[in-house]
Amino acid sequence: MFPVHRIKNWARAHDANCLVSSTSFQQENFLKITSIEAVPFTIPYQHPIVAASGVLDSAEHVLVRVHTDEGLVGIGEAASRSFVYGESQASIVAAIRQWLEPALIGADPMAVEDLYERTSWLVANNTARGALDIALHDLRGKVTGMPSWLLLGGVKRPVRVTRILTMGEAQEAADEARQAVAESGISSFKVKVGTGLRSDVARIAAVREAVGEEATIYVDANHGWRAEEAILALTSMAEYGLDLVEEPCPASDTIGRQRLAQHIPISIMADESAPTLADAARELTAGSARALSIKTTRTGFTESARLVSLAGALGARTLLGSQADSMVGTAASLAFGSAFPQVASEPGELDYFNVFTDHLVTNELVVQNGVLIPSELPGIGVEIDEDKLCHYRIDNR
Repeated sequence: MFPVHRIKNWARAHDANCLVSSTSFQQENFLKITSIEAVPFTIPYQHPIVAASGVLDSAEHVLVRVHTDEGLVGIGEAASRSFVYGESQASIVAAIRQWLEPALIGADPMAVEDLYERTSWLVANNTARGALDIALHDLRGKVTGMPSWLLLGGVKRPVRVTRILTMGEAQEAADEARQAVAESGISSFKVKVGTGLRSDVARIAAVREAVGEEATIYVDANHGWRAEEAILALTSMAEYGLDLVEEPCPASDTIGRQRLAQHIPISIMADESAPTLADAARELTAGSARALSIKTTRTGFTESARLVSLAGALGARTLLGSQADSMVGTAASLAFGSAFPQVASEPGELDYFNVFTDHLVTNELVVQNGVLIPSELPGIGVEIDEDKLCHYRIDNR
């Protein structure tokens, strides 16, 4: 909880109408950031993660911790995806140590909007900034004793979970989907496509047969098609009741994406093509997309909330995406999504951690009846197992 003596100082200052500057008042009465820790860690996957844009064999992530003068610590996670955003573990650690930490030392960690502006000059470095923003919001929860979903203005809503299926043979994807239904009650599935029209259609057909007509299925091409190929492929898949298509063709092909949106019967969801608020505004207003993949690992809580507002104003959908998050990033995404009715009403990619061989948290997440329920613990609701972090971190070997 927030130190009582500081609350009393705040009250006395206002009761006495003290004429002090906002800066001096802040320095005397509020928490201060003393350091920001960036810990690179690597956890192997149970099997390689294959997409049209690349292959991942392990989670190469960075745990971000914001330390304060009262001993409270906020936690966030950055997931490197070099073939998507150009960030690596090394670049994330460097960005935090060289630029972000010096900019925030001595600042009030509760002032998340101000700190967002202080770091907005650093272009790209999306996940480094996103993880830092989440850590600050987690810290706010620990200061107040409240969960992040409550501080964001929401209530404790369950979120339906989407299982991201392997890009393998049709039967392999179908078997994985069937197992997810049986073991966890999952009823929403994202199928990776972009390897070839026949194999893509066969994969979709097999999954639909495995999960039944009522389940939600959408596809992600990871920019693997040309616009003309996407039109042909999605027309061929129409009979299988697809809900969305994510990133069907390259973001650079603006004319092709607009043409595609006019020729297919399902909505396009922007992900890598909309890593920032400005990019999302472009995609939505140009008619190239009608849904946004919200990845809190990429845009933190501060910018993610703006993305939700933007999409809502333009009548577009918002779904929780995954940056191959561990349970740390998943807990943050879940807390955020639960706070916003228009996000919580959609299925979210919240069980990617099932491909990890181990986890860093002491309170593990469990999908039951196809949903995850956010924690009532302060902040994002995770506690780090320090022994496991020590085992998997790669900067002390």
